[in-house]
Amino acid sequence: MASKGPDNRRESIWSLRQLSLIPYYVAFAILYILSTGLSLWRGFATAGPTAQHIDTAMASLKEASALIPWLIVFAYYLVEGLSMLAERYLRSRYAKGKAEGLKEGRDEGRQEGREEEREQWLAWNQRREAALREGREFTEPPPGNPTNVSE
Repeated sequence: MASKGPDNRRESIWSLRQLSLIPYYVAFAILYILSTGLSLWRGFATAGPTAQHIDTAMASLKEASALIPWLIVFAYYLVEGLSMLAERYLRSRYAKGKAEGLKEGRDEGRQEGREEEREQWLAWNQRREAALREGREFTEPPPGNPTNVSE
């Protein structure tokens, strides 16, 4: 069952995510203003010299209002399509960044491991040389030896 968080709740018959309501309203408003402006422009551009401006404006607004159902559908597909494309882009960027981060982490870990192993070998060699200088027997196994893994 889907999460009950604020981004997954649906609104009325439109079945829209609540977080997407503002983009839907904005997209619809922009589309309606554009279609109304185009209808008004066409109405006044094609009106004869004897046409009344109020009649031309009312006819253009009626024509633009007839497009409302189509504008709703177009706004829906516009917002959903853009959000889908944005989600795909962000997911691919996240996956790419995660892969790069893992590679950098591995490289950094390998470098740290090499440095740690070098320090172990240098310390072991110093102890061995000190034992040789002092004439003591040196029986400590070298680093990385299976009997010396606990270090």
